[in-house]
Amino acid sequence: MQFRAGTYFLPATEIFTAADSGTAATEIVYQNYPGESPAISGGVRVQNWINVSGNTWKATLPASTRYFEQLFYNGVRRLRPRLGGYLGTYYRFVGPVYLNAPPPPASAPEPNCQVYITGSGWQCFDRFLYNPADPISLWRNLAPPAGNPCGQPAGNPALTGDIELVDFEKYSTPKLRISCVDPASNIVYLTGSPLTYAVFANVQGFLPNHRYLIENVQDQLTQPGQWFLDRSTTPWMLTYLAASGENPNADTVIVPQVTEILVASNLQYVTFLGLTFEHDNYTLPAAGEAVPDLGLNITAAVSFQNSQHITFDSGVVAHTSGGGLEFISCITAQSPSWCIFRSTSAVTSGNVVSNSALYDLGFVGIRIGMPALYGQTDANIPQFNTVENNVVEGYGRVFPDTSGIRQGEGHDNTYTHNEVYDGYHAAIALCFCSGDTRLTPDSHDNIVSFNHVYDLFQGISNDGGSIYIQTANFVSPMPAGNRILNNRVHDVSDASALDADGYGGEGVYIDTLTGLVDVENNLVYRVSASPMNFSSAPANPSEANTIKNNIFAFGRLSMVAEGDAYLSGTVPPSQIQVFVATNNLFYFDRSSASSPGFYVQSGGAYSGGFAFTTWEQWNSNLYWRTDGGFASDAHAFHVQPYPNTTTPCYYDPSKWTFLTLAAWQSLGEDIQSVVQDPGFANPSYPADDYSLPKGSPGIGFVVFDPSQAGPGGPIPGSIHPRFPRRFPRRISIPRRISSTLTVGFGAFAENPSLTVGAPMQRQHWRVYSRLLPPGR
Repeated sequence: MQFRAGTYFLPATEIFTAADSGTAATEIVYQNYPGESPAISGGVRVQNWINVSGNTWKATLPASTRYFEQLFYNGVRRLRPRLGGYLGTYYRFVGPVYLNAPPPPASAPEPNCQVYITGSGWQCFDRFLYNPADPISLWRNLAPPAGNPCGQPAGNPALTGDIELVDFEKYSTPKLRISCVDPASNIVYLTGSPLTYAVFANVQGFLPNHRYLIENVQDQLTQPGQWFLDRSTTPWMLTYLAASGENPNADTVIVPQVTEILVASNLQYVTFLGLTFEHDNYTLPAAGEAVPDLGLNITAAVSFQNSQHITFDSGVVAHTSGGGLEFISCITAQSPSWCIFRSTSAVTSGNVVSNSALYDLGFVGIRIGMPALYGQTDANIPQFNTVENNVVEGYGRVFPDTSGIRQGEGHDNTYTHNEVYDGYHAAIALCFCSGDTRLTPDSHDNIVSFNHVYDLFQGISNDGGSIYIQTANFVSPMPAGNRILNNRVHDVSDASALDADGYGGEGVYIDTLTGLVDVENNLVYRVSASPMNFSSAPANPSEANTIKNNIFAFGRLSMVAEGDAYLSGTVPPSQIQVFVATNNLFYFDRSSASSPGFYVQSGGAYSGGFAFTTWEQWNSNLYWRTDGGFASDAHAFHVQPYPNTTTPCYYDPSKWTFLTLAAWQSLGEDIQSVVQDPGFANPSYPADDYSLPKGSPGIGFVVFDPSQAGPGGPIPGSIHPRFPRRFPRRISIPRRISSTLTVGFGAFAENPSLTVGAPMQRQHWRVYSRLLPPGR
């Protein structure tokens, strides 16, 4: 079936079932008519605007209109009014609210105040203290429910939670709805809670001096490009403030209406070729979204469930309210609520996403599988799927703490030759499968290779890796065969410019208890933390990770970071080796005297009384600091000779014993390593040329070509050059990570014009020198 040019507006989700399948011999193809670009939209065009005054336009919506939270004007996402300007202003929590009530074993005084903090009381997670100097008010569209704790008159029940809040925690960004405001006590109450488990109380909730944004405040409708949906009237009224030269009657204004555009269940042997899908209508639940990074409740515009041998080729998924494209297994009642059919014998395999562009995405770009759920087995999780030669750009526009490509549990999947950029967290993330230790992770033999990922975190979020993997727990066998190969990773910046406790802009990140990962032939440079990071040791002995033949350059804090190797709080009876690092090139321009201090190997340095080589093994590496002084540096390496009194590892350099390279080698580390200039062609910005014109510098390093990372074939269309910024930022993009770095890249930034073609290459790097609305 061929589609002619034009936009096809769907009145409802298009559903495919097993009855719509082809066969191995006779595949069914839905494609564009040659040379034309049809689009399938879940939105409607808003027409019949009235210019009521100046740049203010209003449209009366049909009674059948569904609630929506996004609007697209001539293909560009426009913003609802935020507190403090078009982008909004970051305000800072004073802190959480505590209730004074008897401590445990007494029961919690309220359902959302379940965590007792000694000396403070019961911490609440559905309310926070705000600074009375902040412009919190009893806004026009604030609709407190009847009997609200603020003592305010009840508002229109249809508008409860109309105003939203984005909460920037340590490593998550819940999006919640405001219930009411108590100006006498300076407390904002919410309709839901961001807390998921009490153990996370120190990193979730309303941390003192952390940022928040408030969105959809009717009183703030003052800036060109803003819009507001007034549901207090019958029928609903949509207001738009036009920018110079805009006329919504002549231009195209689309609002989403259909929650998911296409959903397929048990479909086989079908190809979707050259089609565009856009304008799904995911909206925030009544209680908000507590953990948007996992996406357990966030739908995708195009969803393939329990499907096999599906090909999505040369397509586009864009302008979404939720996620982009997904292949998931629907197994039990714990599977996503949008599953059409559930079966423990489900199979999601043999699917291909290729040569496609996914951009301007509310959530994740491509999702393969879900996090660990009961009922998942090696047989029914996604497997033998391929994501190849795609561009994922501008993801997390609604829920910033997400990934461009994300896999839940799955095995034998391949992610190769993709370009992922302009996001606020990880580019490619595998699993996060620690979950409940009763679950058996099956995420083995996945390959992440030849991907080009960059412009990540952008000074907005924390604690993540550009390429991330976490597949283990304490009780299950370690999944083997996961490989991270030949990727190019650069320009990664955490939120430390905005937040005093900002951290964690990593390159490759191997998370909790994960082992047996092979990291080879990657180029990682200009990151605000470390090119290579481990949050802990593997779960068991003989599960060391392999770090081989990589180029790591211009890390701000270290080259390789090691977190808490002893999650149990004690040293195990036999040593657990974290990694073996060989044949790598380490290139840096910082030292322990820099601010902040830089160390080649950072973090935990206590080997538990065992030989250091049994904990971390380093050998045949090349080190070069650009001032040429590393060979004689008395602080080149370090160990921690004695355990901490509470947990084994100190993270305090004053507790370390520092070593020159020669002293380090006397411990058996880096016996065959050297200090010498590797001879890169021109590693400085903007050339970023890490080629080796004179060949291998020795130490067993095998030359590889970083330019092979990224798409190698044609991609449809052009990525729009004018996506609006979505978050305010304090911004200074460095020419390289240095001691003068102000961390932060573009947050929901305008993108340089980028035409996608063969081969796909970065056109240019825009440096922002001005300050946008800063944190307070």
